[in-house]
Amino acid sequence: MKKLLLLLWLLSSLVVTAQTGKTVSGKVTDETGAPLLGVSVTLSGRTTGTATNAEGRFRIAVPSDTAQITFSYTGMLDQTFRVGTKNVIDVVMTRADKVLDQVVVVGYGTQKRRDVTGAVVSIKPADLENMPNVNIVQSLQGKLPGLTIVNTGTSAEGSTKMRVRAQNSISADAGPLIVLDGIQYEGFLSEINPNDIESIEVLKDASSAAIYGARAAGGVLLVTTKRGVAGKTTININSTIGISNIINRPDMMDATQFYNFKEARLGASSYEKEQFEKGVNTDWLSHAMQTGIMQEYGVAVSGGAEKTRYYISGNVNRTKGVAKNDQFNRYTFRVNMESDITSWLKYGTNTVLGYHDRPGVQANISNATRMNPLLEPYDANGNIKLQPNPDDMGVTNPLEGLNTTKEDVARSINTTNYFHIKFPFIKGLSLKTIAGYNYRNRLIETYEASTATLEGQSKKGVAIVNNQYKQDWSLENIFNYNRKFGLHNLDLTYVYTAREATTKYHDNTGVGFLGDYMSYYQFRLATSLTPSDTYEKQTQLSQLGRVNYNFNSKYLFTFSVRRDGFSAFGANNKYGVFPSVALGWNMERESFMQATSAWLTRSKLRLSYGENGNQAIAAYATMPTMSTDYYLNNDKTTLVGFYPNKLADPSLGWETTRQINIGWDFSMFNSRITGSIDYFAANTFDLLLNKNIPQINGVGSIRQNTGKTKSSGIEVALSTINIQKKRFSWRTDVNFARNRNSIVNVGLFGANGNALDNLGNRWFIGKPINVVYAYTFDGIWQEKDNILGSHMPEARPGDVRIKDINNDGKITTADMSVIGYADPRFTVGLMNTFTYGNWSMSFFINAVKGVTRYTEYMNTFFDGKTNIRQREWWTPENALSGYPANRDDSNPYGLNYFGKPNDASYIRLNDVSVSYRLPQSLLNKAKISRVEVFGNVKNVLTLTNFIGLDPEFTSDYGIPQVRAFLFGCRVGL
Repeated sequence: MKKLLLLLWLLSSLVVTAQTGKTVSGKVTDETGAPLLGVSVTLSGRTTGTATNAEGRFRIAVPSDTAQITFSYTGMLDQTFRVGTKNVIDVVMTRADKVLDQVVVVGYGTQKRRDVTGAVVSIKPADLENMPNVNIVQSLQGKLPGLTIVNTGTSAEGSTKMRVRAQNSISADAGPLIVLDGIQYEGFLSEINPNDIESIEVLKDASSAAIYGARAAGGVLLVTTKRGVAGKTTININSTIGISNIINRPDMMDATQFYNFKEARLGASSYEKEQFEKGVNTDWLSHAMQTGIMQEYGVAVSGGAEKTRYYISGNVNRTKGVAKNDQFNRYTFRVNMESDITSWLKYGTNTVLGYHDRPGVQANISNATRMNPLLEPYDANGNIKLQPNPDDMGVTNPLEGLNTTKEDVARSINTTNYFHIKFPFIKGLSLKTIAGYNYRNRLIETYEASTATLEGQSKKGVAIVNNQYKQDWSLENIFNYNRKFGLHNLDLTYVYTAREATTKYHDNTGVGFLGDYMSYYQFRLATSLTPSDTYEKQTQLSQLGRVNYNFNSKYLFTFSVRRDGFSAFGANNKYGVFPSVALGWNMERESFMQATSAWLTRSKLRLSYGENGNQAIAAYATMPTMSTDYYLNNDKTTLVGFYPNKLADPSLGWETTRQINIGWDFSMFNSRITGSIDYFAANTFDLLLNKNIPQINGVGSIRQNTGKTKSSGIEVALSTINIQKKRFSWRTDVNFARNRNSIVNVGLFGANGNALDNLGNRWFIGKPINVVYAYTFDGIWQEKDNILGSHMPEARPGDVRIKDINNDGKITTADMSVIGYADPRFTVGLMNTFTYGNWSMSFFINAVKGVTRYTEYMNTFFDGKTNIRQREWWTPENALSGYPANRDDSNPYGLNYFGKPNDASYIRLNDVSVSYRLPQSLLNKAKISRVEVFGNVKNVLTLTNFIGLDPEFTSDYGIPQVRAFLFGCRVGL
């Protein structure tokens, strides 16, 4: 520990080494005269430098009058000045084209945006710092065209699902590959400190993603963490605290409504009558909920001298969700350091230690929403009733988990270490060797006390310990040759990579203990003990080459090819080859475009084609496996036998996606308007699907490469500077995406060769992959209707009417059809940012259109145990209520009206933020560079016709949506 503290002290004490010569000072402003904070001021060709303060002023030591100083700032054109005899240099930065001139990460390197030929979108999390989230993915929702993010729940940790463009695979994982600081990352994004992230790039098209080959069919998310900059040591401190509560609370029945409803429908039990007469009216949801609290504290130290730069940070996040006992605690410590050992050899490390705690078992919100209000959660002594309904011991208390002792702790280390060699004997040739190692140990210890019961019988204590180990290592050798020959720019890259990932699970379940005092530390005393172990290893070997060429940054060409080998595939198909090619044309450099230069500042056309693979299968999916079964011997003893449950397929290989992309990047009116438009079309074949085979083989199905899907879409991003004055500005960023996918075939064909649907899996030819397949409801049968002469002769007035789709005069499963799509057809994001003096305000709106979801909590299949949503039932006097009659579920058609799908399109005011930066004149005396306070509100307003918990959630079985109020402060020293 002492050595670690000494190392940190040494790193944080590094300062700029004084230079001989003289000192140059000055002020940097924008075109309106406003000072610019944080402009990078460096000596050209060296890493020595500093940054401007809040007044735009700088001071830098230069070795001689021949030195050159370069000024760099995000969104502005770089400027370089020869010092000469000047001691003062004042600089006016002019705005660059933020879309076309910024440097972006493209995989195994960086490029200026103007030279990129693929579909790449990027964002700086610093632009979102006033909209904090526990999970960085939540902050990206709606911000980038083509990146769809769905919040699948509102747990303390944040639960999300990501997808780049349209889904192409039916069975394999459709999420993007995540690359953290150049190394594949398999952990949870909620375990990454958002304040450590410098930039996020999304590689969308096959050309830009093809360099990652077999893992990139779902796109690539590149996450780059912050680095130190040579110059004065800076300290940044941030603190955020907030509260959250549920919104759109389900309108369930109270005790009186529930009793009258059940009495009319099935007849209340004697116990329920007794409870009703006692005046019991339990609001179960209130008992299961709490006010959520979020606290985050962080500090980061960065700086360095000419030869060594560092970034060190620590972060604590403690979040309580709105469900009782829902907690997530994150503790991270990061060291990013880079050192120039010689003029041609550089060493760097990016290392983060993590400790993540998810203690306790949360209250079951889904059960609480549906719990009988005539039951009570606690007994006379204030203890949780484990079986609150004496008429049915199978009904469990939603608060039962609060009696369970649980520790869920994950410890992780992620480290990337590299050497970068610039070969002095061949100009432009370099080698970067990267060694990455990720280790994660998660220990989950749970103990249910002996008071816990199952069907009224005591479990006598249950202890469960689950120990998970995950580790992976990777080694990458990246050769790069970068030269400029006159107007010709050539960049060659060759990469050789190897990766191995190992997973181990050790589970022990013990049942029946003498007492509860030793919790889960008494396995040796268990009456019965059930161990379980899992081991899995995967290896990957890859080679790739890439050629980037441009002529005077006017004509651009990129070609890459990658060969991947993966251990999980069959012996006959271990390797896959994935090529790509892309062209670009910066049209504004042509002489014939001068006529439009007054309004069309930049214009670039892009065209790309590429192939990606999908290897998202289990480690031993191609190997045959056996299962055990028990049978009685002639002497009545039990014997264990084995039988095959999966056959081998040595030919099982990659899913392959071929995609074409056409794009246009542009800026207009001196970069007041910038944007991009992309169109893509993709075909995916050799899908990994289970195919039915005769049972004579011992199993009923085998996984094979069969089937095909296609997808297409258009994406638009637009940024406008509406007003740019000295003290007031207004900026708008908007993006739009329209995605479609459809199934071409699933390996089933008729006698005429036409592709056939797979009804069992609800895969329909020509329809999207994820559909809503159900009956079409056509209102309520009324007394005046000719029911006996209809297609539903056994129905009664008040029953739901079902549409006879095939017109055969009866209702069967043949009348089910695709009535909606589970994935959004359109997504829109809109951000407006206003600044006035030291004040800043922004609001973000996102919207989706063309998505259908079920409304489970309105289910009318009533079993007498669970609550349902309050509504007006059909009666002869209230025939237009829109709801069926309140009667038992003896509907001969077995139909669930209120579980029917609903249009889940919505428009949501997602974030509103206000911040204020203290005037620099007040801070200078204290040598403080920045003090900023902010407030943020999440889920401010939602416009939707959806009647479930939330239109964004994929299920109603969970925690309702929450509204959060956050307040924070950032201090720079």
